Amino acid sequence: MRHFTLLSTALLVGLVALAGCRRITDWDDCNAPDAPQGVYTVTGDGLVEIHWDDTYDGNVAGYHIYRSLNPEGPYTRIGYSGDAYFVDGGLTNGLVYYYAVTAYDHWGESELSYALVFDTPRPAGTGLRLDDTDAESGLDFSGYYDAMVVPWDDVRADLFLFWDGIGYAMASTDVLVGGSVYGTDLQRWGPVASLDAIDWAPVYGWSTEKADTVSLIEGHAYLVWTWENHFAKFRVRAIGYDYVILDWAYQTDAGNPELDLLVTPGGNGDTLAGRRARDARYANARTWAQRARGSRHGAGSRQ
Repeated sequence: MRHFTLLSTALLVGLVALAGCRRITDWDDCNAPDAPQGVYTVTGDGLVEIHWDDTYDGNVAGYHIYRSLNPEGPYTRIGYSGDAYFVDGGLTNGLVYYYAVTAYDHWGESELSYALVFDTPRPAGTGLRLDDTDAESGLDFSGYYDAMVVPWDDVRADLFLFWDGIGYAMASTDVLVGGSVYGTDLQRWGPVASLDAIDWAPVYGWSTEKADTVSLIEGHAYLVWTWENHFAKFRVRAIGYDYVILDWAYQTDAGNPELDLLVTPGGNGDTLAGRRARDARYANARTWAQRARGSRHGAGSRQ
């Protein structure tokens, strides 16, 4: 009788455990959930948004987010979320961060998400004013936030504002390096409602001259490849009688063409596919690492 009681107790415990499964006949449902899929990131200024597919129909307790400075790891857990997104803040602009996500429930935690997903936060700003004066017409992207406006002939200036006889234009500056002259390259992008439309700098289409100029048009965006091998973009918000107002973004990681702006709830809603495609290109081709990373130009002086 004692053996029967023990056996009945064991069966009862087993049935209670099975009752916690989503389907008693499916033993796999008693295991930890599968790894999340569709993970992608959105670049911000000192932060990165991580998103993934929410395909568990409420059958997971939540998600753990992991980060590493190397694609091979080790990955350290940095937080958790009850929704299919997470904001990783307090990051260093220009530093590459690698991310993975797991799902967990009362049966355990999944493996790390399989896709290689990484991002590089970078500074950005709006409402930058350049005045048509010698002391305030130069633009130095490396002085982002509070020291971007410099004299037009400053050694740090990447571009400078001038009147070309018809309207305002932007000219790149030349740099003397070891007896050779180099210049910041420019590219006209065209009209955009927001800089969100430009997620990264293209390989082709750059100016071929060592120094180049572009006419400024309200609502138009322009790409910049500085002589130090940094990428940037700006959009002309307004043109006044003796000034221009710009929105901008600058990549502090040399040779990295990623120029995304953080997508806000009221921002561009069609970026999901594009960002996933971008992550796939990064994972497969490491496009930005194959650029002239660290080899474009060395230290020099303005000519």
